[in-house]
Amino acid sequence: MKANTKKAVDFPSRAATLAAETDGASGSERAKVVLEKHSRPRLPSTFERSTALSYADVGFFFVSVFFLAMMFRIAVRLHVLNQARLDNPTLPLQITISLSLIGSLYAIIRLRHGRRVWTLLGWVWPSRIHLVAALVGGIGLGIGVDIIAHATTPTTHLINLWNLILLDGLLGPVIEESFFRGCLLPVVARTTGPTIGIAATAVLFATLHPISTFVQWFCFVTTGTAFGWIRVKSGSTAASTLMHAVYNVTLFLCQGL
Repeated sequence: MKANTKKAVDFPSRAATLAAETDGASGSERAKVVLEKHSRPRLPSTFERSTALSYADVGFFFVSVFFLAMMFRIAVRLHVLNQARLDNPTLPLQITISLSLIGSLYAIIRLRHGRRVWTLLGWVWPSRIHLVAALVGGIGLGIGVDIIAHATTPTTHLINLWNLILLDGLLGPVIEESFFRGCLLPVVARTTGPTIGIAATAVLFATLHPISTFVQWFCFVTTGTAFGWIRVKSGSTAASTLMHAVYNVTLFLCQGL
């Protein structure tokens, strides 16, 4: 009886010891998970819709741009397209290129992720305060860059109304913001955090534009940073596109006046 009693007493104590060891192990695992979570960059909730996007989508888009450029080069070699016309494209040619680019991005996201293309790219309606911020910010950026441009490179620009409306005010901002702030920024921010993501995207945005001076490059980086900021704060690519379009129109109107 005594032996049985001792065993009965020892059993709960062993169970308690095992439970304590298990709790200790699970506690260390929890601590490890918490540490891993804290070590990762915190992604803003405004990027929740774009979590499915990846570097593969970015890579496929650059591949499509490469093939589009090769097609134009082949057209020049076959004398289907004049090199001078390619260097100074007409409005219809620019519209064709613009629609090809946005179509390529749409097709890539659609084939890889399904029907929620515009939602994944962040095309949602922003709040009223972010709409106001986009409008005011776009006007302020346009005036500021125009002042810098006149102070550093005093040139005159001939503005075509349809170019201003269709390209600078509509297609250009839609394409560039859909890719840089709608697709690329959430992917980079997931790796580096939003601050570095905004800066890296702005630098790439500036580098891929035809520029001739450091001042021009700096202006592109500044505007790209502003577009990225409003994208993160609003959670909407529509907000950054609006700021981009207002900036373009303001800049060209200031230069024209």
